[in-house]
Amino acid sequence: FSAISPTPSKLTKDPPAPFKWPILGTLPDFLSRGGIDKFAEVHESMYREFGPVYGMSILGDDEIVVCDPVVFGSILRQEGKFPIGAAEGVSTFTDYYKENNLTMAMRGASNGPEWWEWRDSLNADMFAAWDTYMPAIAETCRKISDVAGYEVSENIAFVDFISRAAFDMFETVMYGSSSFTTNSKVAKPEDIEFVMASQAAFDITGALLSNPMEKLFEGDLYKKFVVNMDKTFSFARKRTKKYADLALMDQQQVQQPQRSRQFKQFFFADEVSADA
Repeated sequence: FSAISPTPSKLTKDPPAPFKWPILGTLPDFLSRGGIDKFAEVHESMYREFGPVYGMSILGDDEIVVCDPVVFGSILRQEGKFPIGAAEGVSTFTDYYKENNLTMAMRGASNGPEWWEWRDSLNADMFAAWDTYMPAIAETCRKISDVAGYEVSENIAFVDFISRAAFDMFETVMYGSSSFTTNSKVAKPEDIEFVMASQAAFDITGALLSNPMEKLFEGDLYKKFVVNMDKTFSFARKRTKKYADLALMDQQQVQQPQRSRQFKQFFFADEVSADA
């Protein structure tokens, strides 16, 4: 058995695994061990039963789990030119992107040349502009820290405060400023709803991973996921348009004096020369 092979055709034998049912695969075993709510316990029990390498199959999605950190580096080196990320395996998100034709989001959750083109386009902002957005994040973190004690003890549950803090920092990276949802005195209702919808979508995704039949038959839980994703993208579009319009206005204000100087230089060049 080759633990570093990314393709089943190169396997010399199948890894040890729980019984694989038709269609369901090893899902019943996964649920019997605790499911997504006890993810660590599931894999610990499988490690004890099957050893450092074992297989899983959830509704036809086959995977090999390697628990030996010694071979992790070898596995990564064998991935090839483009890395394989975990995001594309979260079908609740990727299917939503496809159903709503969210092409940029799909590229971010894909692999291969398409993913690389998307990822490479971010490098200028992530690395070249490091000295501009890192201070902004630091300032946001400072303001979050200033209110953390009071907000967690008086207004916001700790788990929700952490989600809001992550949102505030992410918003700072995306737009250069934050709405500070961690501060109850300044946070706007629509910003709180934005965070809550995003948080709910992620929470429901975890539940759907442990109960894929709910998604397959589009039950109430999956419908709730779609509703919250719709809210999230609606808020995101409005927020992005707002900051894009502001950025365009700033650019036009900078360009206007330049255009004025160019106009004077073009039409009054002779007068300037005569004065000189």
